[in-house]
Amino acid sequence: MKDTYYMYFFLFIFKFIYCCSFIKLPRGFKNNYKQHYLKEKFTPVFEEKTIHLKHNESLFSKIKNNVFAQIGSNPKYANDEDYHWFDGDGMIHAIYFNNSEVIYQNKWIQTKRLQTEEKWKKKIYLYFGELKGINGMIEIIKFSLMQLFGFIPNYGKGTANTALLNWNNKIYALHEGDMPYELEINNKEFNISTKQRLFYPSIYSTTAHPIIDNKLKRIYMYGYNNYDFLQGNFIFNAFDQNMELLKQQNISLINNGMTHDVGFVNKFMIIPDMPLKYDVNRILKQQLPIYFDKKNGITRFGIFDVIDNKKPDWFYFKENFFIFHFSNVYKTLKGFDIYACVMDELHMEDFVEVDNLNNKDHKIRGELRLKKIEINTKKNTTKIIENKYLQNLDVNFHYNLDFPITSIKNKDEVYCTIFDSKRGYICGYTKTNLKNFEYSKPKIFLFNDNEYGNSEPQPVIINDKEYLITFTNDLVNSYISLINIEKGTIKRMKIPTRIPPGFHSTIFKI
Repeated sequence: MKDTYYMYFFLFIFKFIYCCSFIKLPRGFKNNYKQHYLKEKFTPVFEEKTIHLKHNESLFSKIKNNVFAQIGSNPKYANDEDYHWFDGDGMIHAIYFNNSEVIYQNKWIQTKRLQTEEKWKKKIYLYFGELKGINGMIEIIKFSLMQLFGFIPNYGKGTANTALLNWNNKIYALHEGDMPYELEINNKEFNISTKQRLFYPSIYSTTAHPIIDNKLKRIYMYGYNNYDFLQGNFIFNAFDQNMELLKQQNISLINNGMTHDVGFVNKFMIIPDMPLKYDVNRILKQQLPIYFDKKNGITRFGIFDVIDNKKPDWFYFKENFFIFHFSNVYKTLKGFDIYACVMDELHMEDFVEVDNLNNKDHKIRGELRLKKIEINTKKNTTKIIENKYLQNLDVNFHYNLDFPITSIKNKDEVYCTIFDSKRGYICGYTKTNLKNFEYSKPKIFLFNDNEYGNSEPQPVIINDKEYLITFTNDLVNSYISLINIEKGTIKRMKIPTRIPPGFHSTIFKI
C-alpha cells in the first residue's frame, strides 16, 4: 500500500512539474512587440549550412590554412517577452581558408542546455531577462522543481556563446556561467563538432576571457561566484597546457557581481572589483537582480601576483565604473598603466526592454570609451585619463567603443569597435596609438549607410599589411570582409546566407 502511495505521489509531482513548464502568466505591463534582439538583423538562423564560396579577390586567397570564426547568441527556442541578448544558444560561424578554397559553415554548440531543450522541443532554461516580478519568481520555482526532480540536469546551464579560445592546438567555446566546451574543427571534411564539456570537481564555471601566460605556458581560467551571489568571490584557476588544474585560490571581493575580464602583464593580474551587484529583492520590485550601484558603490583594482599567490594589493577609485574588456597593460616605474574600455554606468535592462513599435526608446545608456588607468603603487593613487578624440568622434549618432584588440604589427596600437548605441549596430572601427595616449589622434573607419559589422574583428597580416577580418552585412547580403583602416578601404566576399551579429571572434592556423 505504501509503495502505491509513493507511486501516486511521484506521478502527481511529475504531472505538476510538466504542467508548470507550460504556465505563463499574462504580462499586462509589457508592450505588444517583438523583442529587439530577436528581429531584423538579430533574427536567429535555424539552419546549419556548409557553403563553398566563389570569389575573385586575390587578398582572400593569401589567407591560407586559417580559420576565422565568430561566436554569438542564436536561440533555438525563445520567447519574445523576456529574451536577453546574452541568453541565446551559442552558434559558431566559420570561414575555412583552405589553399584556394574558401568555405563557410555554421554550427550550434551542442551544450547540455541546448540538448535538454531539444528533447522538450521548447524553451526550458531561465532567461536572465525574465528574472523580475511575480512571473520571474514563478519561472525560478518551475526551473528549480524541474532540476530537483531530475527532469533537467543540474549542471551545464551555460550557452557557450561568448568567446572562442585557441589553447595548445585545441578550440573551446566559452561562457562565464558554465565550463568550456571543447570543439573539433576538421579542415579536411569541413566539419565543426562539439567534443565534450570540461569537468572539474572544484570548479563551477570559468571566464569567457582567459589569460594566456606564454612565459609560464599556463592559462588562467578564473571565475566569479555566480552560484552564490550572496557573497563576492574571485576564483583564480591556473591550468597547464593539457588543461590540468595546477592551483586554485579564492579571493574575497567587496561586490557580489560579475568579473567579465581582467588585465595582465608579466606575472601580475589586474582584478577589477566593481559595483555591478546582485540583489534578489529587486526581482519582486519588477527589476532585474543585477544592477550597477553608481551612487553608493565602491570600485577598486587588485594587483595579484600569480606566482606568489599572496592576497592582492587593492587600489581604490573616486568614481564608479564598469569594464567589460581590458586591453594593454604596462608595468611602469611608478606602478601600472592599464588600458580598457570604461563604462561610466551600466543598465542591464537596456539589453532586454529596449524597443517599442517605433523604435524610439531603444538606447544603450552610458558612455563607453577606451581610457588609460594609472595606478601608482608607491603613492597608492589612481587616475583615469581620457583621449579627447575618442571622447568626441565626428559621427552623427550616439556611440560606444568596445572590443579592444591589439595590433599585430605594433603592440602599442589598439583597435576598438564603434557601436551605434541606439540601433545596436557596429558602424566602424578606431585605431589608436597608446603612446602619448591623451593626445593621440585615432584612425577611423566607418561603414557606408545600411552596412554594418557583425562582431569583434581580428587583425591579420597579408602582404606585410594589416587588415581587420570580420563578417559584415548590408540590407540584403552577408560578407566576409577585409578592412584596411590606414587606407580606409574594404574588400568583401559575398556569403549566400544571412549571418546574425555575434560577440567575439578568433583566427587560427589549421
